[in-house]
Amino acid sequence: MKKIFVSFIGVIAALLFTGCNMDVPLTHNTDGDKPMETVQDVTNALHGAMAQFGGYRFMGRNYVATGDFCGDIANASASTGHFLNMSGWTFDENSEELKVMWQSGYVIIVACTRGIEGANQVMAKVSSDEEKQTLTNCLQQFYGLKAATYFYLSNIFCKAYSAEHAPGLGLVLVKDEIVKPEQKVERSTLEDTYKYILELINKAYTYDNKETSPFFINPINLKAIEAKVRLYMRDYAGALAAADAVVTSDLYKKVNLEEKDYLAMWQTVASVPEDVFTIVKSDNDNLSANALNTLYGSYKGTIDLTFMQPLFAAGDYRAKLFDAAKSRTLKYEGTPTAQAVSNIHVIRLSEVYLIKAEAAAQLGNVAEAQTALLYTAKRNPAITAVADLPSTKEDLLKFIAEERIRELFTEGNRLYDLRRTEATATIAGKANFKPYNTVFPIPASEINAGFMTQQNDDWASNLPK
Repeated sequence: MKKIFVSFIGVIAALLFTGCNMDVPLTHNTDGDKPMETVQDVTNALHGAMAQFGGYRFMGRNYVATGDFCGDIANASASTGHFLNMSGWTFDENSEELKVMWQSGYVIIVACTRGIEGANQVMAKVSSDEEKQTLTNCLQQFYGLKAATYFYLSNIFCKAYSAEHAPGLGLVLVKDEIVKPEQKVERSTLEDTYKYILELINKAYTYDNKETSPFFINPINLKAIEAKVRLYMRDYAGALAAADAVVTSDLYKKVNLEEKDYLAMWQTVASVPEDVFTIVKSDNDNLSANALNTLYGSYKGTIDLTFMQPLFAAGDYRAKLFDAAKSRTLKYEGTPTAQAVSNIHVIRLSEVYLIKAEAAAQLGNVAEAQTALLYTAKRNPAITAVADLPSTKEDLLKFIAEERIRELFTEGNRLYDLRRTEATATIAGKANFKPYNTVFPIPASEINAGFMTQQNDDWASNLPK
């Protein structure tokens, strides 16, 4: 990997990949060149890592937009050009969106690695139960956030997980020690990358984290992250068990949103019952040009209603979340006082139910799949009971694939769903394109530095043409 030099103010002031400087907001006052000495140093580092995870370079815009603009859900506007190279699949190794996703992902990974080290050092010095509990909370969150970051980063820079792809290239694994300047590194296999993600999740479970807010890693949304990871690994038994732990938990087992509450949750930055893991924004975040809201607003990004609209039955109230006349999503319309601000729902309860339904269907558990599927499907008023749902494995899986579009459109899942299920779609004008083998290139600035030379050599040959 290129020279990794990290200075922290907040979590990180800059990550320099040999001539490639990425500025990070200077928020929490923590100097990463010095050991963490207090509980406050550790919590500051955690808040900074979370801020970077939720920033536009990573989950706050770029990863989510890539999942839809590079799929068949959304299209960038030629009149503004924003995200156009991604939407049209004309990106290359120098594309800015890919470069900052790679850099930002490793900023978070390094921040979490340092945070774990710092929390353990401070733990050895504190004596009060309150301080020890705070550090324990932080440790689970660092491990969970690091696992989540590796997972989302792998969906961009690695191929979809499968027995065929598992021996191929994964990510550079930063484990207990930070990569030193000019240190030669190699990418792991995809299989080892996923094994490490699960190792991080299992390590996180060993800490008794008292956090309950969906705006941070907590014991329940950690299970949701695991469920999603295992679904992508095609470990359907594991995905089913993890998803079931979420939906049957005391936090979520009674959640049953009415239409008005479901529609209203997109116009608030408060916590809502559907939140499982959510990036919270505030009216003074001032993301402006870098917000998903702006990408779909003044930058004129549209949704492909020719493809999407036929999937919605008459009366399905989820269709109220797009403006058919303007081909716009209304999920990112902002709050009444801040047009550029919307929470980013990384994992909602609806998705966890859909994970459970898909995993159960794959295992042939039709009745269990139907029961889980009903949670979202009844948003179509014609569906009121499991008897209204498909009754065979094949038909259920087809319905679930379409239900994921109806429920999760413009939330950043579509391309990754197409890849992991080996499905076909019309992408960048090419009909019946199968993106199973697609992968984005490692940024040229990373490869050219000479400390990591393992490019995804076949990325250009697997584009829609």
